[in-house]
Amino acid sequence: MKLYRKSAFLLALIISFTFALVGCGESNTVSRYIISDRQYTEKSDLERADQPEQLTVGKDVYASVYFIESPKGMEYTVKWFVNGNEVKTDKQKMPSDREGMIVFALEGDKVIAGTLKIEISFGGDILASRELVIAGE
Repeated sequence: MKLYRKSAFLLALIISFTFALVGCGESNTVSRYIISDRQYTEKSDLERADQPEQLTVGKDVYASVYFIESPKGMEYTVKWFVNGNEVKTDKQKMPSDREGMIVFALEGDKVIAGTLKIEISFGGDILASRELVIAGE
């Protein structure tokens, strides 16, 4: 009976450690984001907005990103690609503590017909990415 209790206790301990390690794994701090020709600076506006299916040549593009579980000063990177070529890397620090919005921008002169891809990353790990079509006017 004692052997059974020790085995059960050991099994429960192993399971507890396993759950603890899984919970400590990498977490994604990107809560919501939209790539659009409009920038969103409020969480409520971002939550109500729909992701456009395509963008327009020559218009500025914004990546409005709402982050959670991020201390003030945490630095995020957005890489912008057009037709597979990197056209801009933008790094910005979290302006508030715990959660908040960062808006990354790509100037319209870099927005040409084809495919736009963005990658949102922290410390070299990609947290989110999206591809959109850029259509001519």
